Amino acid sequence: MKKNMIAVCDSDTDYACNFTEYLNNKKKLPFRAEAFTDVEKFYSSVGSQPPPMLLIAQKDVDERIQQIKEENVVVLSDEKEEPKSPYKCIYKYQSAESVIKEVMEYYTEKTQVPFCSDARQGMKIVGIYSPSEICANCLFALAAAQILGEEKRVLYISMEDFAGLEQLFLREYEKNLTDFFFALRCGKENLWEEMEGMIQQQGDMDYLPPVESPEDIKSIPFAHWSRLFEAVKKSGRYDVLILNISSAVDELFSVLNLCSEIYVPVKGGFIADCKLSQFHTLMENWGVIEKERIRIVSLSGESMEGINTVQELKMGPWGSFVRKVLENYERRKQ
Repeated sequence: MKKNMIAVCDSDTDYACNFTEYLNNKKKLPFRAEAFTDVEKFYSSVGSQPPPMLLIAQKDVDERIQQIKEENVVVLSDEKEEPKSPYKCIYKYQSAESVIKEVMEYYTEKTQVPFCSDARQGMKIVGIYSPSEICANCLFALAAAQILGEEKRVLYISMEDFAGLEQLFLREYEKNLTDFFFALRCGKENLWEEMEGMIQQQGDMDYLPPVESPEDIKSIPFAHWSRLFEAVKKSGRYDVLILNISSAVDELFSVLNLCSEIYVPVKGGFIADCKLSQFHTLMENWGVIEKERIRIVSLSGESMEGINTVQELKMGPWGSFVRKVLENYERRKQ
């Protein structure tokens, strides 16, 4: 089979075909899936070249599977409790997103390489920073992450002192970026492994639970942020890293300089104009960030009212506005 193919083998025709169709419709996944509803056809097709990953129903496992390496096999179990098996077992009737996330995490853990990543594409870092509009900055960053996530693999990281994601997403987190940076300070070497277990999904984006308090943001040196971003990049898992940047971060302009694109949401007004003017002056004095990377996003006349859920961020007037801003910038680069 081709290098970037995943095999789904299940004599339950509906499950195999529906799950495979779902995977192939997710354009941000770095592989194509192929369904097999007959075990004999699967073994006949692959011959002596097994796929990088085989997802096979528990009832279809036989002695021939032993010819395939353990790290290349995941058994789709009918039961939530993991059965006794030499292979990784995943409950097949949970959400398809949860199934494939577990598969990719398992493969990465066993092989120490990202599953079917396309490292040739690299990872783009997009920064959203406003010297005056904290809430609008957050709304723009979340909307951009959701919109770009429709076509690409996106990771969202909040660098705000008050991110509010637990309240926004109605979730509690066992670990967050405070734990990650503690592990980094303690000399943890496999930073991706430390980070991977924290990754959460919301709509069309993945994200890392933010730090616990404003004091944590202020105490994190730029070098540690840089190592975090580099670990994400080396994983090969994501096409785009969205940074919601606050003024509280260490070496703000160094962080901005890591970004290939910097969106600056601002509203019109005397005070806002003064803040923006100071930002431009400091940026020019620093003399490293080219003006071409900066996109001033005027929020005057744009309604952010009525946004109560993450799904609404890319719908209605606000979603249309953010989508247009992103599309216009892409056209200008071409």
